[in-house]
Amino acid sequence: MPILNNFRDAITVQQKKEDERYEELLRLPVNERVAKGITMTNLRVVFDFYDHLPNQWCPTLNYPYKFIKSATIYCSNNISKFREGTQIVLSNGEVSFKMDIKIDTIEKFVIGPSDFDVKKTYLDSQNYNENNWEINIVKSALTLKLLSATAGNLENDSVRLNKIENLFTGRLENNAIFNFQYSHLNESQNKAVERAINSANFHLIQGPPGTGKTKTIAHIAKILVNQGKKVFVTAPTHTAINNCLNAISSEVKDSSKVVKIGEKYQAAEILGNNNITRKTRLPLPNRDFLNDFTDDGIIIGGTAYCMCYPASKRLNNWEFDIALIDEAAQMSIPLAVSVMSKTDKFIFVGDHKQLNPIIPSGTGNTMFAESIFSKLLRLYPNAQSLLNISYRLNESLIRIPNNLFYNNQLNSDISIHAKDIIIESEKYHEVLNHHDAKILYLHHEFDSQGRSPHEANIVSGLVNDLIRNGVSLKDIGIMTPYRAQVREIKKHLDTIIHGIDTEETESLFIDTVDRMQGQERDYVIYSMSNSHPLESKRRLDFFYSPNRLNVAITRAIKKCIVIANYKVFDIIDEELTDLDDFHSLKPSLDTFKEYYLLSSKVEERTKEEDW
Repeated sequence: MPILNNFRDAITVQQKKEDERYEELLRLPVNERVAKGITMTNLRVVFDFYDHLPNQWCPTLNYPYKFIKSATIYCSNNISKFREGTQIVLSNGEVSFKMDIKIDTIEKFVIGPSDFDVKKTYLDSQNYNENNWEINIVKSALTLKLLSATAGNLENDSVRLNKIENLFTGRLENNAIFNFQYSHLNESQNKAVERAINSANFHLIQGPPGTGKTKTIAHIAKILVNQGKKVFVTAPTHTAINNCLNAISSEVKDSSKVVKIGEKYQAAEILGNNNITRKTRLPLPNRDFLNDFTDDGIIIGGTAYCMCYPASKRLNNWEFDIALIDEAAQMSIPLAVSVMSKTDKFIFVGDHKQLNPIIPSGTGNTMFAESIFSKLLRLYPNAQSLLNISYRLNESLIRIPNNLFYNNQLNSDISIHAKDIIIESEKYHEVLNHHDAKILYLHHEFDSQGRSPHEANIVSGLVNDLIRNGVSLKDIGIMTPYRAQVREIKKHLDTIIHGIDTEETESLFIDTVDRMQGQERDYVIYSMSNSHPLESKRRLDFFYSPNRLNVAITRAIKKCIVIANYKVFDIIDEELTDLDDFHSLKPSLDTFKEYYLLSSKVEERTKEEDW
């Protein structure tokens, strides 16, 4: 079938693109790789070893050789793009190990082998060199291997393959087959729940910021589990899956019916939730499953790769009645196909006005043209429910995104305003106490292309004023488009929050915009950290992404402060017409111009003005 050929071609093309990108990066001089954040050099490493065999697949070693449990990395200036969960290669001369990043904070950087790689990860525990280690990105063909398993599964399942073929060509029948009615939520949420339950094969729920899409998912999941259905909950990231499961577990309240599949470091948001059972894998048939769970209504959360068995062992032999796919506007079509290959009905929840999936460009393959959510929304416009009441954004905060992205279809149901609290500040009083809850703070410092010490200093000043006025760190969110700026901000903040209780410090959100989607904080600070993007004309589609801007300005409950160089908005179309992609980029540039016009602006005073 065409869909299967297209799928096979897509995953081959994706692997080829990844291989080419890897080889291109590795050909760069070491100092350039370090600057790009894909290599760390001159590291001191202290290893921690197992005193026993880590698992049954590990051979017995002769002392003093031991298997490595973890490695603590000491680096004078970590500017890498790595984050917790990333797989890397640790090497020193001829010694090389594949490891995962377990802890990545200002104070601590710890890596360790996975259960699979630990059998190859051992050293002389009494005599190893601590110095001159190096960390690099990993070349992997795992995605190709996993998705190839999906292709093989579909080749042997003509019923599901035919359904997916019809879905992607706009021919799948989707009439209501039940008359289920619901009245426990607001009107738009009730309608979404009813249509999701009643539809024969699929439904699309658009959930703009703060409209309760996770709560809606939780109610749908509870109804399905009460009906005895096997439900698979997935999303592009473990964070999104965990947030869904937290909401679902608060409704279901039964740990034998809510299960998360993944490693411990992929479960940060659900640790301590006694209504969720955590498993690294749960294949069928499995004695643990027979003893602890029931197939009479169960919800299992995991990434799409769990469905790629037998290449993945996470959920071997499982098939589900229904898949609940959150953040579907961030999910690529190939990943969605893997989910659909083992499920009978699909409920997609997302917002195509927020972040898109990270997919290879210029491939010519239609599976990389858009997200699964956008494609189905285009093919089936009448199969969509819109959640239209925001419980996060007050009237001031909702004004700009409603105008720019949602045709003024959203309504606010919240009256919280930061102006009810006066924040004492010597330098940022106007910003923190402005009558508008959404501020664009403009400066004139040209110090950055993805890393701005000046903006990091502004961020640290704002945070310092907030915490001195009693705002808890857990109520503050700091975002930037660039991973390098995340580390820069953390370095500046380290001197301010040093000495504050570690547990509270960890509750302060500092990360990229992409990691903030689906979350909210009272006070949100967005550092654009690019002094003059139009000067370099590189990655303009990334920086001038309306979807990324939408996410950034819709996370706040009380106050949103966007920090940018004034040149970010100094866009003159006539100077950019020589760009190859100008015509495709122009709508995005126009959105940023419109944002600038709609925003309340405060300009940083120059040193001369201060004098």
